[in-house]
Amino acid sequence: MRELYINKQAVWTEPAVDDAEALAELKAGFPGRSARRMTRLGMQLSQVLREMAIGEACSLVYATSYSETCTIEKFLDSFPYPSPQAFQTSIHPGGVEQFLIQNKQAVTEFFPLAGEGDLLFRALETALLCAGETVVLCGGEERGSWLKGSGISSETNYAWALATQRTRSDATVGRIAWHGLAEAEGDASVLPGFVAALQSQTAYRYRAPAGGEMELDWSV
Repeated sequence: MRELYINKQAVWTEPAVDDAEALAELKAGFPGRSARRMTRLGMQLSQVLREMAIGEACSLVYATSYSETCTIEKFLDSFPYPSPQAFQTSIHPGGVEQFLIQNKQAVTEFFPLAGEGDLLFRALETALLCAGETVVLCGGEERGSWLKGSGISSETNYAWALATQRTRSDATVGRIAWHGLAEAEGDASVLPGFVAALQSQTAYRYRAPAGGEMELDWSV
């Protein structure tokens, strides 16, 4: 059995309908012109990461399936005459890196992970192997337009973050326990349920199809 103890959690979500008002509200949380240099995902992740006490001794694990979906769509939409500006934005530092750069924040380790089915499990395994005193796990997605229609982007905009450590302390508010994941095969549907449980601080259990189990518990 592997365990991580949660000291703090933060989740950012917005209504399913993507409109200018929702984006304007998101941008309003950033000073001056800083929002113009950030992707939507970068702003979403900044909203949750600013709730974490991130220091140089921290390790940071970032999990995303699609990364900067809206930026990729804009670049591809510019073909057959590719936009140099859209290309430059498409290779811009990722969402978490935008937060670190803007805040001039150093960390002990940074592990970006991408994928679908077993993404959450790999993030948990990576967190357990980190050297930092505190491990911050985070993730997020942007809702695409035509990419969503093709089934290759998130259905919603969201971001989440957890500050964890390997031992229980006075700051502990929850616990994640899992086992058998080396043999287990994940499911892409596990992450939305996990994020919803983080937001509501309710118990969540997932049994992988090929074996293994994960449990999120707040009664510690």
